[in-house]
Amino acid sequence: MGLNLLALESATGHSSAALWLEDRVSVRRSADQPHSETLLPLVQALLEESALSPTALDAVAFGAGPGAFTGLRLACGVAQGLALGLGIPVLPVSTLMALAQAAAQPRVLTLLDARMGQVYCAAYERDGDHWAVRIEPCLCDPEALPPLPPGLWLPVGSGAEMLAGRLDDAWPERLLPVQTGLVPDAAHIAVLAVQDFARGRALPPEAASPVYLRDKVALTRAERSV
Repeated sequence: MGLNLLALESATGHSSAALWLEDRVSVRRSADQPHSETLLPLVQALLEESALSPTALDAVAFGAGPGAFTGLRLACGVAQGLALGLGIPVLPVSTLMALAQAAAQPRVLTLLDARMGQVYCAAYERDGDHWAVRIEPCLCDPEALPPLPPGLWLPVGSGAEMLAGRLDDAWPERLLPVQTGLVPDAAHIAVLAVQDFARGRALPPEAASPVYLRDKVALTRAERSV
């Protein structure tokens, strides 16, 4: 597909930007630095090294969440701002599905640390060239994880690493060993966004929004004392 697409991801402590240029992906990454200081410089560096004018872009994608509130708002805002200025559409992509895309397994259980003792959870199964959602993204307490569909599943993400010793209690004999080190990444956002673009799922910039799954970001003083 002759498509030029920019993808942004800042749902965790890692910032990344990727360019899909006619079936080829290039990516720039930064970790443990404020997203507000890194995301736009990553975009600028990608465009410069690819000798691509922003006006040549056909769409902008971003990791829509769930994840850290500030990072989600920033990625969405940057994507919307660029798309509005260029007159092109936006593609919100699930950060949990991007985690599944990063794993080389047909069934992937994705868990992100949601802070406050909870995790964001979803499960995806390969169905041809795309992912079928087997557990819809949800916010869970570790003691109340959702039922897992049949099959053997690979757990990935910061939440899986955090709960590694407890996952077998929730899903005995259903899991492969946790694959460590995987984070949502713009390169995988780009791949999924290209598929969504081909399926006609692009949105006008003003229609895009983050997926939070939680309506508050911190425990109250009383909740912390329990």
